[in-house]
Amino acid sequence: MKGMVTITEKYVKRVEKLAESLDVDAVVITDPVNVFYFTGCFIEPHERLLALLIDVKTKDTALMYPALDQEIVNSQATVTNHLPHNDGEDPFDRLFEHLDQAQAGTIGIEGAHMIYDRYQRLLDNYTADQIRSVDKEINALRGRKDEADKEKLQEAVDITEKALADLVNGPVSGKSEKEIADFLLQKVKEYGATGVSFGPLVLAGENAALPHGRSGDTVVEPGDFLLIDFGVVTKDRYVSDMTRTFIIGEPTEEQAAIYNAVLKANKAGISQSRLGEQMNTLDKVARDEIQNDGYGEYFTHRIGHGLGIGLHEQPSLDSQNTDKLQKGHVITIEPGVYKAGFGGVRIEDMLYIDDETEVLTSFPKDIESITIEV
Repeated sequence: MKGMVTITEKYVKRVEKLAESLDVDAVVITDPVNVFYFTGCFIEPHERLLALLIDVKTKDTALMYPALDQEIVNSQATVTNHLPHNDGEDPFDRLFEHLDQAQAGTIGIEGAHMIYDRYQRLLDNYTADQIRSVDKEINALRGRKDEADKEKLQEAVDITEKALADLVNGPVSGKSEKEIADFLLQKVKEYGATGVSFGPLVLAGENAALPHGRSGDTVVEPGDFLLIDFGVVTKDRYVSDMTRTFIIGEPTEEQAAIYNAVLKANKAGISQSRLGEQMNTLDKVARDEIQNDGYGEYFTHRIGHGLGIGLHEQPSLDSQNTDKLQKGHVITIEPGVYKAGFGGVRIEDMLYIDDETEVLTSFPKDIESITIEV
């Protein structure tokens, strides 16, 4: 029973922290991932309404959910009030009733998630200036992880790396991108993941020049770059995200030049990832390396992003972000060079920012280790 108390406390503390950062009377949270973050309960509501209601003053919580998910709520949700609704009922009647009881004159919503039709319904009871977005506060909170989160994220990374090691310890040449993706999916499930966080993105040869390509029927052949970007979702809903690019057979001069340029950029970005460092400097030092090696025009995205229970969380490590890295940020460092008609390289690691930064990924990335003999 003691364990239960700590789990509940974790979610209660998150609600308290959010409430302390807000200047509204109540919050209506509708993104299932955020509902999970604050309650420990994950529900996929489909077209039905799922909403966590927080009274900012009293920190009282109520979960409004489809009645058919009652069992999940009973076993997982750390909330004070249950507000189930049946198909055919108008859940907004109960929502307004609950908010009226809390005397909520102003409410916070997730501007990036609330759909237009539901916003229109809120306007039945509130004026536009009584409704504010609380995305910034929620995102800031989700961006900071603690030691327990770090352990869960490390578990996700370990599963990812074990699956990738299994792949490259066997024959790779002659397999299609899709076959490799299916193999990785099967392996991560064997190692305890519930699935993949995306992809797996397996791109061979010229396809590796597409930062967001799709794994298809292209077969891996000698002389190819093989870019593999994937991550897992663990039973606790934590995710990983890692990329390694392999070279099938002896690298050509140009392949080696591109690979080493990206590797230098990756290492520079990691060295720069220190507590208190301005975020855009991570992008700059990595980009400078690639620029100096003559491939600047082929590096077309930011250096990295935050992640946790979502694949893309705060912070965004782009060239415009002047915020500073804080304790508990978990970030990716993933420079890339993508040359159309030739191929591409991306090398991505996951880091935990602390007094001393910890690199959570440990899969080898030197050019000797990623060269696969034919």
